[in-house]
Amino acid sequence: MIRSTLAACAGLVLAFAVLFMPTAARADARADLHAAYAKMVASRFATKTVATDQDGKQTHSNAEFETSERIRVTTDAGGFVILPEGTWVRSGPDGAWSKPPVNLGGMIKQLLPQSLDDIRDRARNVRDDGVRQVEGAPLRAIRYDLETQVMGIAVSAQTVAYIDAQGRLVRSESDGEAMGRKTRSVQTIRYDDSIRVTPPG
Repeated sequence: MIRSTLAACAGLVLAFAVLFMPTAARADARADLHAAYAKMVASRFATKTVATDQDGKQTHSNAEFETSERIRVTTDAGGFVILPEGTWVRSGPDGAWSKPPVNLGGMIKQLLPQSLDDIRDRARNVRDDGVRQVEGAPLRAIRYDLETQVMGIAVSAQTVAYIDAQGRLVRSESDGEAMGRKTRSVQTIRYDDSIRVTPPG
């Protein structure tokens, strides 16, 4: 159950990896993206991710972040909740939550990006794509390539990150490859001060 839940998070892993990458673009783009990242990690926010693999199969993931220590993720195949007091997992969209005897929080957190500086050093070919209309909203687009590792697996991705008029990261589009498999991930970010992540009840 745990293994299948972690495997089902592959699209989310890649989306997180590319969402949280600061860049070494020209000074204004770099400063704006760092500021947007800082706003995000200081906020309560939710993400919705649709990952489409090279065979056309889609997986859906939703995540809520109260803080970096209070996270809830649900996918088509299950989910997990990470809290300082423990980690809960479930198999299937309607499965029962369980708390494994071994705290898996550390393992699951390996799915999230490494340190800011480490990730920034891996971004390449960064360029400002200007303002685009996305679902009726003008968003600033910054494009970059990434070569990194997630849980020991080499991941490469080409990503466009979108920043709104308030300077917040609100969307990312990524074409990535890992273990010879290609995936396109589209992630939207919603900011919501009412988000609270508590133990499943």
